[in-house]
Amino acid sequence: MCYHKQDKALMSELAERYKAALREYIPYYYENGFDHKPSPVITGDRPQEFQLFNWGLVPWWTKTRTEADQIRVKTLNCISEEAFDKPSFRDAIRERRCLIPCTGYYEWRWFQGGKVKYPYFIQVTDEPIFSLAGIWSEWTDRATGETRHTYSVLTTRANAVMEKIHNSKKRMPVILPRSIERDWLNPALTREDVLAFCEPYDAQHMQAHTISKMITDRSVGDKNLEQIAKPFDYPELALLDA
Repeated sequence: MCYHKQDKALMSELAERYKAALREYIPYYYENGFDHKPSPVITGDRPQEFQLFNWGLVPWWTKTRTEADQIRVKTLNCISEEAFDKPSFRDAIRERRCLIPCTGYYEWRWFQGGKVKYPYFIQVTDEPIFSLAGIWSEWTDRATGETRHTYSVLTTRANAVMEKIHNSKKRMPVILPRSIERDWLNPALTREDVLAFCEPYDAQHMQAHTISKMITDRSVGDKNLEQIAKPFDYPELALLDA
């Protein structure tokens, strides 16, 4: 699944890429979904501007902040094939879809049942900034009146690149080709239309490389570092692949 991503694009680059206004934003070389940090997204009702939503969708019907905090750790991702049937996602997938800018994401390759893992950084070769398909929700805390906007990243079955890397579950985020990004926001899409968007991205237009285990090193506090996505070689991988 997709719990770790990168959006290192500058405000000016995002504004130019999406032709949308952006007032504030912190670029991330590494973003851990479980930190629930705000990310810039574009929604169908306000397509000419970015909004900052927190990762981890909280459905509108959630009753308390305690429940909201429990739910959001389970909704970083949404399995696209199940979205229309799951209570947490079915309203959002029908009515509230969004674009999530991304410059890459992180995944782990498992060996020996997960006892040995190697981290990878994955990108789209022909789009330095690409869009993940997302859904979003608006939730109001009944105790305080505070409104929280949150989102989830849709996932689909893995393509040839991701089958090798994410070999434990063989899933990948839904990456939208640039030519159909805005179509994803169309509120008139049917269930069949939406699911047709949720196909694996063309593996020929993706690249990946291993990175150091800094990403899981607890001695490294702030991991929003450029070097976290730099290539790192593991000679033993050649033997494991043999």
